[in-house]
Amino acid sequence: MPDRTPVSPAESPINALADPLTHPGDTRFDRWWHERLVAYRTAITDLMVKIDDPHQLSRTEQQALAKRMRNSNMALYRCRHPARVDRAAVQALALQLGLCEPDHNLCAADDGFSELEVKDDASHRRYIPYSNLQLNWHTDGYYHAPERTIRSMLLHCVRPALRGGALEAIDYEIVFGLLHQCDPRYTDALSQPDTLAIPANQAAGAIIRGLCIGPVFFHEGGVLRMRYTARRRNIIWKNDPVVHEAVAALETILASSAELVVRRRLAAGEGMVCNNVLHRRDAFTDSPERHRTRLIYRGRYTQAPTFQSAPS
Repeated sequence: MPDRTPVSPAESPINALADPLTHPGDTRFDRWWHERLVAYRTAITDLMVKIDDPHQLSRTEQQALAKRMRNSNMALYRCRHPARVDRAAVQALALQLGLCEPDHNLCAADDGFSELEVKDDASHRRYIPYSNLQLNWHTDGYYHAPERTIRSMLLHCVRPALRGGALEAIDYEIVFGLLHQCDPRYTDALSQPDTLAIPANQAAGAIIRGLCIGPVFFHEGGVLRMRYTARRRNIIWKNDPVVHEAVAALETILASSAELVVRRRLAAGEGMVCNNVLHRRDAFTDSPERHRTRLIYRGRYTQAPTFQSAPS
């Protein structure tokens, strides 16, 4: 069996601060934040990794993906021969990243992949990812219970839209640092276990998913995670003035940090793998020809990526 190496993110602010998370003026946080921001700014200028064969990643390709994941919690990739990359190839790519068990969300296929394209049937039209509308900032699975936390995600473009549909993403560690700089009370407020509630999802009188309550920022063994949505409806923020201030500050950060946001209109054969970073999608216009409409494969995983040794 090939060896697997977990990709550890840059030293987390959770490790840079003793509990509780927020200590104004803590020099450990200041040091972590300066180093993290400098590394991130450099990393996002070179996120693309060229892949020759997604069925068999070379050692160099593995290391390149791992480096980018470590420095920015995300990596972009471009397959050399897009027309040869079928669904099985994308699944093989995910397996080599240690992503073996996709989360079978409501609209996923039997293999766990969701086909993100415009669909107007009854089971899909309620959900914005299956429309051509703008999709606002969020992390995937923010409505899941803690035991179903989505820790990583893979997006693969089969066909781009005729116009629009660009992807934007930002590392949640960077968002945490920016918010902490605004006011350390904000990161503390959004780390409370009852900060954000997502009401139950119901259809035709049946409960599809129950009420989910949890924090925005949380940690697992010193690794920072985030669950968030910028949507306005079907969301309940804790009735706490500091929480409401923090949410407003977070929205301002996301609207005013363009230089820290990765933006790309994925072409056929390109994709992103990430530690479930914050992301959004522009609205788009599809081709009138059905076989040329936008199609994205999405895999969501409760495990974080690992990288196995591969022959070079």
